[in-house]
Amino acid sequence: MRATGESVPSAIDGVPVAEVVMPSTPAEVAEILAEAAARGAAVVPVGGGTALALGNPPERVDLVLATSRLTGIIDYEPTDLVLSVGAGAKLGDVRAVLAEHGQGLPLDPPGGTEATIGGLIATALAGPDRLGNGTLRDLLIGISLAHPSGTVTKAGGMVVKNVTGFDLPRVYHGSLGTLGVIVSANFKVLPVARGEATILSPAADAAAALAAAGRLRASRLQPVALEVCWRAGAWLTAVRLMGRPETVGRLAEEGRDLLAADADILEASASAAWWERYVAEQALSVGDDEVLLRAAVRPRETADLVAGIAGGLSALGSELAFLAASPGLGSVVVRLRFPAGDGAARLVATWERVLGLAQQATILAAPPAWKAGLDVWGREPETLAVMRALKEQFDPGRVLNPGRFVGFI
Repeated sequence: MRATGESVPSAIDGVPVAEVVMPSTPAEVAEILAEAAARGAAVVPVGGGTALALGNPPERVDLVLATSRLTGIIDYEPTDLVLSVGAGAKLGDVRAVLAEHGQGLPLDPPGGTEATIGGLIATALAGPDRLGNGTLRDLLIGISLAHPSGTVTKAGGMVVKNVTGFDLPRVYHGSLGTLGVIVSANFKVLPVARGEATILSPAADAAAALAAAGRLRASRLQPVALEVCWRAGAWLTAVRLMGRPETVGRLAEEGRDLLAADADILEASASAAWWERYVAEQALSVGDDEVLLRAAVRPRETADLVAGIAGGLSALGSELAFLAASPGLGSVVVRLRFPAGDGAARLVATWERVLGLAQQATILAAPPAWKAGLDVWGREPETLAVMRALKEQFDPGRVLNPGRFVGFI
């Protein structure tokens, strides 16, 4: 039986959904999970649906548990800079409430404002602003989850300096809903910067763009984001600055002098709009001939990785549609296009090439059929045994997202 009245997925990575439920309370979530465990059903938690392409195809989808009714602000203390919110709340709605007090969650995920709080924690997806603002993991101070045991547990609290259970919320960050269904979360929030500007410096090639980024990193400027990208058929160095308007304006001029005389400066809303479009190009939605990859690399080796990707793709018959390198973070996101019909064979060839240059490479999104036989998370991490032990502890019956996570956990 399918729930009606709200948008729900009909398939997850090509695997049909048998049933959809939309609980309204944490207790209902726990009850549903306990019933699923009793009958051996596989449950896939779904938030805003902006990152459903992430992970291996599920072994089966007996039940989609949508968090769309677990919304709303549970507690908000503007003077204490703390917030508690339902897991199904959308980032855009939370931002609107915080903005009334000049505060915010400084996040720029690929899912944009439609991403839910629970989904952002489960996927650990973050955008280029993490250079200066960190990730959701740095803001998370408390969390509540429902488990297949039928219980609801809490860790952390509503105090920023809370010590008891402080690290446990971070265990769930990036666990892809395999340890429990997030029902609410608590965060420290930050004042919103009053001014911002972006410097865009065109470059002849990747080496020149990365060299410009290097000059910026060695300067006194402390950008919120520093990116080297290939988009619209050209290389570009992009720098985002935030702070007091007067300071931002002065630093933007200083940054332009470090980059190139023909660099452009975007101010205020124009700056914000440029980054919104840039992050949207990294969304986990791909066409039938596309794949989105993410590679982790030591910051000092970013140039070698970018050069290897750009130089090696033509030999594979693939097109570099988009590349976003974060030199200060050691992260490279690549959107590739393949000749129609090549499918998994071409994907594997490209993926192995990236793996040969990077510490780790992950297929963020690809057509479901292309994932067959692959662990999209790449090399097995050294912590895999610990991850499996946690799965056995929290979800021994493999009720939650079976097969989706690292090592097909």
